[in-house]
Amino acid sequence: MKIKDVAGFIAPKYKTPSICESCGKEFICGVSIKGCWCMKVDLSDETREQLKSEFKDCLCPECLEKLAEK
Repeated sequence: MKIKDVAGFIAPKYKTPSICESCGKEFICGVSIKGCWCMKVDLSDETREQLKSEFKDCLCPECLEKLAEK
């Protein structure tokens, strides 16, 4: 693991941008030692299983919120 990767867990501003697998938009994953914004999005168990089967990586906040609204 690189120092920049470790720094990203402390402060997300040091992270390399990710690409949302759903829409292709660039975003910064919020995972850190404090947790992640995505854990606060209320998703049904069914939606979580669907996401696990469709995507291998993170989705942007906008896409995840849209899925939570369904």
